[in-house]
Amino acid sequence: MKIELEKISIEAEDQKVNIKINDDIELPENLYKYYSLSARAVESLENKTIHFGHAFSMNDLMDGNFLLWDFNSFLDTFMYEMRLPRSEKRNVHRQLIKDISNGFLKYLGYFCLCENYGNDLLWTHYTAEQGYCLEFNREKLLESFKEYQRYFFPINYNDLQKINLQDYSEKTVVDQKVSIIANIPLFYSIANKEKFWSYEKEWRLVIRDESFTAIENPQVLISDEQKKIQSQNLKSRNLKVDKDSVNRVILATLFFNNDRFNENEQIANKTFRLRFVQNDKQKELQKFLTILMNDFTDKVCQVEKVVGDDRIFRDIKYKVEILNVTDKFAEIRFLDY
Repeated sequence: MKIELEKISIEAEDQKVNIKINDDIELPENLYKYYSLSARAVESLENKTIHFGHAFSMNDLMDGNFLLWDFNSFLDTFMYEMRLPRSEKRNVHRQLIKDISNGFLKYLGYFCLCENYGNDLLWTHYTAEQGYCLEFNREKLLESFKEYQRYFFPINYNDLQKINLQDYSEKTVVDQKVSIIANIPLFYSIANKEKFWSYEKEWRLVIRDESFTAIENPQVLISDEQKKIQSQNLKSRNLKVDKDSVNRVILATLFFNNDRFNENEQIANKTFRLRFVQNDKQKELQKFLTILMNDFTDKVCQVEKVVGDDRIFRDIKYKVEILNVTDKFAEIRFLDY
């Protein structure tokens, strides 16, 4: 059983799924993840983990959304074989989607990456031009998760089309208990995005881990206590990554801005003492710079907008050496890259 897409093919045999990247798609040597300077991101950098999101935590409402399944013929056959009344069709449809998808989504985690560090829209949308970007070596990143059942593929961008569930699923009934295997439709729903997302040039690392917990659909209202438990459960999706898989930490163009620093004193050639603005964000900034100083020496740089070849683009401009960090200031040397 197999479905062909523009960038990948999805095959399933005996419940085992294989996603093959088409021969004309070049594997990138490095991949990039954009971050805002949030407490969660800084903690992850400190602990050398990355977060594998649930479908319901993605920014695309169609991620893991089974509107891409044409259920009609499957449902008609199912109701006939199970001798169910037509009046129950809507409820049966809803329950089948829940039964098929919940176990699948519960144990899957997504880590979404981009092909380059010069993506202006990603710098704006994910970092507000004040965050950072991690450059991962693809081979080392994948090696970090070799013990997991994993899938690595580029996202397919197109005009989204439904596929017939009946053509790509298997159903068995034993003693009135129904088992439905729909691996191709399930992966189809997480490998496709609408064309307007194509600017992201996304590659996706997907792993299956039975320690992951379920996340409730955001349209289902839950109590404050359930929300607290769910937030805690999300931490189970933070998995260790090989520190050496990070080639560079690339700071945003406006990383050193006057909301964070309020005094700039040159203390040596190309070396500056930047005093922190004393506000509620200062400790997070101090912690982040300390992590870079201690754990990512010689790996920190900064992008700028540059002019070349009659166009304006974003490129790495400076090597950033973090020499000292206190609760009052950071001493930083900026060298031409």
